[in-house]
Amino acid sequence: MEQSREEFLEQFGGDYGYPDAPRGVDQMRAADFKRLQGTVYLDHAGAALYSEPQMADVVKDLTSNFYGNPHSQSDSSMAATDQVTAARHQVLKYFNASPRDYKCIFTSGATAALKLVGECFPWSRESCYMYTMENHNSVLGIREYALSKGATALAVDIEEDKGLEKNHGSPSSGLFKISRHSNQRRGGDVLSQNCQNGSLSTVSENNWNLFAFPSECNFSGQKFNLNLVKLIKEGNLVGLPSQQQQGQWMVLIDAAKGCATEPPNLDVYPADFVVCSFYKIFGYPTGLGALIIKNEAASLLNKTYFSGGFVLPYLISMFYLSYNLSLILFLNLCNICRNGSCFNC
Repeated sequence: MEQSREEFLEQFGGDYGYPDAPRGVDQMRAADFKRLQGTVYLDHAGAALYSEPQMADVVKDLTSNFYGNPHSQSDSSMAATDQVTAARHQVLKYFNASPRDYKCIFTSGATAALKLVGECFPWSRESCYMYTMENHNSVLGIREYALSKGATALAVDIEEDKGLEKNHGSPSSGLFKISRHSNQRRGGDVLSQNCQNGSLSTVSENNWNLFAFPSECNFSGQKFNLNLVKLIKEGNLVGLPSQQQQGQWMVLIDAAKGCATEPPNLDVYPADFVVCSFYKIFGYPTGLGALIIKNEAASLLNKTYFSGGFVLPYLISMFYLSYNLSLILFLNLCNICRNGSCFNC
């Protein structure tokens, strides 16, 4: 193994490790990941590894503090509520998302967050769900919700001319080329006008469409240019007509893979939806993720279901909307606060 390591470093040593970090990879591995001795781990993109000091801090926190059900009013419950609130702020800060513009909704993972968007998006027969061919299956699953509501689904390939961006500085629609695949429509319905023949002309100004792409592909590692967000939302992407001709476009970024090393800066790239899973960032806890959602987008979603942990819908006969599907995993969220420094590792 040592010989293989030397050969690897000889070929890739210039790009290996964290040269600007206080400690190198070998030092971190020896001190914080002792259990990996003699092991080669090749699935870090699928599941990041938790460190021993990280888990020691988690155990210390849980054995030193008393956290109760955050939907109650006791001291222990308020302690948990404070931790949940702090966790939301930490997540928004990680994505440079202002609390004035965005909300953080905790879910059981990126897949659950994507499912929530698919279920609640205001689909219509004039809607179009457009997604890149390089996408996680969970993003493709949104297609079924769109089709079930009569919307049209459209897969695209996006090519970027990076040389053009380098030569001209600021991004423009000419940097990207969109290649469409076949339109999809459930059953024998006629294609809606806004996606017919690959053209996105409109029927209604209140029509809502959704474009989804990953910040980084899980499989290939391709990183997509986040300037797509503004170009899509403004209707300025080559191959798409103006915004007025195609209805309103919203943008979803699957950041489950990319946020571990380069989280989308939502102050610069104001996507409507961003999803993530925390174990892909710092390994623990699993089964916890988030949907970062723009306030304007949240007001458009059609959420109707609520469940355990919500007293208000049961007590009052008025419209009540909640995006948390059940009692949140508040002990895991306490761990998010404890792992806050891991966001900046």
